[in-house]
Amino acid sequence: MNKRIIFVRHGKTAWNVEGRLQGAHGDSPLIYTAEIQSDLKALAAYLKLFNISTVYSSPLKRAYKTASLLSSQISADIQVITDPGLAEISFGSFEGLKKENLLTDYPVEFDLLSSRTDDIRLQKLGVESFLSAQKRFCKSIKDITEKMDDNQTILIVSHGAISQLGIQRLTNNIYLGGLSNLSLSQVVEQNGHYIIEKYNETAFLTHPITHQKNTSIK
Repeated sequence: MNKRIIFVRHGKTAWNVEGRLQGAHGDSPLIYTAEIQSDLKALAAYLKLFNISTVYSSPLKRAYKTASLLSSQISADIQVITDPGLAEISFGSFEGLKKENLLTDYPVEFDLLSSRTDDIRLQKLGVESFLSAQKRFCKSIKDITEKMDDNQTILIVSHGAISQLGIQRLTNNIYLGGLSNLSLSQVVEQNGHYIIEKYNETAFLTHPITHQKNTSIK
């Protein structure tokens, strides 16, 4: 028996467009161009194929708003539940900065950030431990999975960095890359093992994304 978990990264925000690093505290608003609204509708239509029973979301506004928009188009009966363990990594003093500023003003620290290396120099700047963030995300996913029935499908709406690290740990695959806005990743749980079926899929969008730069990675 399988339990299916679908992960979606939140929609594009003002800081995504401006190339600013966005974490647990810098929560810029979603943007609603005609292109993005079209992609949201396309994603919702695609998600309808999976008979989703529940939507879980990071409590941050950009994720919760994305989850609410999707759930309302999938089914009026779907509940959106927030879970603090799904929140983005806190990037401390780096939040709101552009990549060029990080490269110029914090070259050593940005190398550590880009490689997701826990280091005292990042801690002093208020950056959350990557290992701790990864563990709390995975704990939330495992707690949610335990509540699921066999053959049930749920949707998780979260963030790029934490979802990447979390799925890497869940599936024991350290080579998974970054995630695009509104991308879909699919993991199946079988007897305590998490198996990845899809990762960073965007082909179903009206405007598929072939490559999206990640501000927190060189």
